[in-house]
Amino acid sequence: MGFRQCLAALICLLTGSVCIAQSTYPRAEEYSRKNGWTIFTEYSNTSSHLLMGGSRQRELVTLGGAYTRRVVRFHATQLSYQAEVRPLVFESDPVEIMTTTYTTQASTGPVSVTGSVSEAIPQLCQPASGSSTFAPPVGPSITETYTIVCGRQWTFAQAFSPLGFKYSVMTRHRVQPFFVGTLGYMYSSRPIPVAQAEAFNFVFDFGPGVEIYHRGMRSVSLECRFHHFSNRDTAEENPGTDNLMYKLSYSFGR
Repeated sequence: MGFRQCLAALICLLTGSVCIAQSTYPRAEEYSRKNGWTIFTEYSNTSSHLLMGGSRQRELVTLGGAYTRRVVRFHATQLSYQAEVRPLVFESDPVEIMTTTYTTQASTGPVSVTGSVSEAIPQLCQPASGSSTFAPPVGPSITETYTIVCGRQWTFAQAFSPLGFKYSVMTRHRVQPFFVGTLGYMYSSRPIPVAQAEAFNFVFDFGPGVEIYHRGMRSVSLECRFHHFSNRDTAEENPGTDNLMYKLSYSFGR
């Protein structure tokens, strides 16, 4: 085989290798979607005073979707507009359940139970029990016995965050860190997180995440967001609620 034949064979081999590599692995700049769609789920096992909220021990579970559109891309980073909708939101409040039983004791005759009342109050709870007796000047004595047990009250809500952004870095790699923030509202079937609050609340969240691309423009993401909702003093009480939300997402688009 002559020199020209060897050079031609080498060029063909190199060209073929490059073509195979390009067909197998997308170019680095292709790890970026112009339009993206996402389905996600979120969970937080408790709330505390992280930044603005005063409510404690509130749980949140959500299921939703998002739309993302790239606005600008520069130096292996990109800034995108992002809107999120959560058709399924479940918020859990600690509940104090107090049961009070009233018993009358006549001077003669058997003891008679006159009534029992049970009330559930959304608030931090401590189990307790006790009793007391009242002896009015006229009539039978009255014994009041109470028992407090703790439970949880789940409330259904829906949320929409039309204003948001997503800033991604290292867009030439399959693994891309990003930072996201959104602003919107949430409407629940009853006032949360306490009965004297409001069913309509304003919501914002922000936090970091990491997106892992696979199979073209499909990706999965893991996030940790600070999440806050409150009614901005439109009700008698506005304790506000801060949660750390852990989010799992699956995204696709082109």
